[in-house]
Amino acid sequence: MRIAVISFTGRGGALNRKVCEGLSGMGYETRGFAKSGASGPEWGLTPVEETLGQWTGKAFASYDGLIFIGACGIAVRAIAPFVRDKFKDPAVTVMDEGAGFAVSLLSGHVGGANKLTREAALVAGAVPVISTATDVNGKFAVEVFAADNGLALSDRRLAKLVSARLLTGARIPFYSAHPVKGEIPEELLLCEEAETFLKEPGLKIAVSEKKLGEGQDILYLIPRCVTVGVGCRRGVSQQLLEEKVSQALEKAGLFKEAAEGFATIDIKREEEGLLSLAKDWGLPIRFFSGDELKKAPGEFSRSAFVEKTVGVDSVCERAAVCCGGKLVFAKQAGDGVTAAAASREIPVYFEKEKDH
Repeated sequence: MRIAVISFTGRGGALNRKVCEGLSGMGYETRGFAKSGASGPEWGLTPVEETLGQWTGKAFASYDGLIFIGACGIAVRAIAPFVRDKFKDPAVTVMDEGAGFAVSLLSGHVGGANKLTREAALVAGAVPVISTATDVNGKFAVEVFAADNGLALSDRRLAKLVSARLLTGARIPFYSAHPVKGEIPEELLLCEEAETFLKEPGLKIAVSEKKLGEGQDILYLIPRCVTVGVGCRRGVSQQLLEEKVSQALEKAGLFKEAAEGFATIDIKREEEGLLSLAKDWGLPIRFFSGDELKKAPGEFSRSAFVEKTVGVDSVCERAAVCCGGKLVFAKQAGDGVTAAAASREIPVYFEKEKDH
């Protein structure tokens, strides 16, 4: 997590340096800034010559979290033009220069401001001020759980409904297709089997890369655990590749957000359409030699034509499995494109177990 810390006075500069050093020791990537004239060389802070508004706009786009050391009013006015969406805005924390209080100001759950605030307060010796309802009431926060485990939320509306229901004291059915580590919060009703889970009425939470049922209010927390194996004819367009891969995922009931990478044979290293697709989806591609693909464990679809062309009987299925996991759908082919996918098992952690 990349953090920018900005201060406005000499006293604030000393605290800025302390916070940066402390958070760096916790694993954050930090950089300290100071408005021009308040940046003594002894603190090693980067001077800010532009207006605070200009600096904030750039920092909003470049950092995962911002810490303002100064008055809350300064921070509020600085960030106001750039606040858009709690699922995209960076975490914002404000700390007074006397290190009395640290306030979680923006994006407390999804952006991680509540956690950042607590840790910055610990470093500075300040009192953390957290105002989000689930935290105040000591309830399970689904957005925090998702963020801590790298899970994508399938539906923002349902995420809000989950928090609202939890605040009424309700228990919400919970199912995970992956191993669960740690103590299950009392607000969640753990269902070991998907069949049992689907029989529970009302709003539910599922950790799954795959849709479990239709017509139900299920908030999916989607793990990135699926590798899409791809085979294609030379010169295939990005548009066609995207269409076929998306169709294959949808047909298998898999969320696009579950994809963590593509895989194929190494002779496709220069395939422009595939490279562009991976770039647009923000995913890596792994390339395997024919010999590596032949060693993939399992039973696969066979094609004499593919074997004659590239030296191995199956590309997409073998490539997907080579990245770990088991096939979740076998080869689907059409218009010179083949796609298959493998999913690996990943544990999800509740806080107490993860802290150990």
